Amino acid sequence: MKLTPALTDDERFPLLSDLSFLKELRQDSCGPRYNFRSGDRLTTECLAKVQHYNEGLKAKAFWRPGEIPSWLPAWLDWCRSTVPAYRNYATSFLQNHSLRREQIARAPWNFVSDECSVDDLLVYNTSGTTGAPMDVLFDPVSQAVWIPQLESILAADDIVIEGGAGRVSICLVCLQESTLTYASLSTYLRGAGVLKINLNPADWNDSHDRISYLEKYNPEILTGDPFTFLALADLAPAIRPKALISSAMTLQTGVRKRLEAQFGCPVYDIYSLTECRMIGVSKRPGVHRLIRPELYVEILHPDHDKAVADGERGEITVTGGINPFLPLIRYRTGDFASLRYTDSMIEICDFEGREPIIFMTVDGRFLNNVDISRAMMEFELAAFTLHQRKDRSVEFTGWGADVSEAEIQRVMQNLFGAAVSCHITIKTDGLPEGKKVQYSSEFNEADVSV
Repeated sequence: MKLTPALTDDERFPLLSDLSFLKELRQDSCGPRYNFRSGDRLTTECLAKVQHYNEGLKAKAFWRPGEIPSWLPAWLDWCRSTVPAYRNYATSFLQNHSLRREQIARAPWNFVSDECSVDDLLVYNTSGTTGAPMDVLFDPVSQAVWIPQLESILAADDIVIEGGAGRVSICLVCLQESTLTYASLSTYLRGAGVLKINLNPADWNDSHDRISYLEKYNPEILTGDPFTFLALADLAPAIRPKALISSAMTLQTGVRKRLEAQFGCPVYDIYSLTECRMIGVSKRPGVHRLIRPELYVEILHPDHDKAVADGERGEITVTGGINPFLPLIRYRTGDFASLRYTDSMIEICDFEGREPIIFMTVDGRFLNNVDISRAMMEFELAAFTLHQRKDRSVEFTGWGADVSEAEIQRVMQNLFGAAVSCHITIKTDGLPEGKKVQYSSEFNEADVSV
């Protein structure tokens, strides 16, 4: 088999002639042991599309109650004519059935527009925070527009990402057993650094380097989840970010107040999906303001494909986006809320999304359920549930054939520690109700430590 060589840095950053800062970030003596290389691959044409998207976020208007967005009919026609999965869809938007995660996961290639080039393909594997992991396909433009989306959120509070060569603008902070980590640059931000680091001490030559590296480069913006930010707060680096961007799980009010006080900046709770990127932003519990006029949001009844009455709760469903590798039509997110219209904005209210789930190893370390989802990928499981009790014992139920309890026991011991007490059940028929991966725990935020 002929192997395709990895891209060079020149191919990852075709518009950036000076990559000296990238080398500095990778080779810094207090930096982490990066395990991946990443670049935005933005050409002149792609960069122009990202900049055009940024202008559109400022200029386009949202739809009004009872309306279909003006752009949607033409966009639906484009989907019907170029995307295999939508060939037989109706010309009338509301006549089309909703779409679920499992349908995309089974055949992601069916949702790729005929206009796409394989040379533009980027593949991202979702974490499986609330469902089984899934490959999501992007192109360089739809991958890069998360930064303009972020800028639009910050602009409402007059916060500007300055960017520019020699500065780290964004640092994605994780706390996982293992994850991809890298130093990269943003062409859109004129060569500014973009980092993804893991606070797990195993990723660093010295555990204190985690503090030294962050203090040296002092990122403008930090992104992460609530538990990672709590771990970062315990490390107490002397940094002054302009904002913290929390996502992936619910940000509780107490955590927000602690982070804002310690880091001296606002903390934003972002509602986002890998499948379509950012949807809304919250500055108070349970309410997210929509930020993207090109992403249509409906609230559908859980049992059929009709919208609920205004103000009633149902399943958040999205249509649109700018990703030709995964255009979405009535995609059910698995999250529940109601929709409220005001004179100036549209809000998702009474939001019920990804509640934080705390797992602890037998020696008292926080275990991210992303690591659990990844470990389960080696098994042919149709579904599983995992619950941890206060004594740190775990109860696992899986649905699938050809999976032994001994194999699951081995993985649980690798994750939680050799001394973990496990109760494991494997079922060969039927499926649980609700989401296909269900986590629960008797621990809470106060139990997190690094």
